[in-house]
Amino acid sequence: MLCALLSACAGSGEITQLDRDTYMVTAQSRLGNSAGAAAGVRQADAYCKERGKRMQMTGADTSDGVIGVWPSKSVVMFKCVA
Repeated sequence: MLCALLSACAGSGEITQLDRDTYMVTAQSRLGNSAGAAAGVRQADAYCKERGKRMQMTGADTSDGVIGVWPSKSVVMFKCVA
């Protein structure tokens, strides 16, 4: 139950293709930077697994939020590799 409540406070957006094999996903969380980044990494991993590949993170960036006031935002850049 707690896990479901916490995951409701973090979300990720659409995956955007940046290059032939490089992608980006933006995530946000009201629970701090690490929750938003984790949501983005989970979505990137699922995206690659759906394609029979594994996710290789190539970069990440976060902007600070205030817990409970405004969300932190995270950007995860990744590749899907065999």
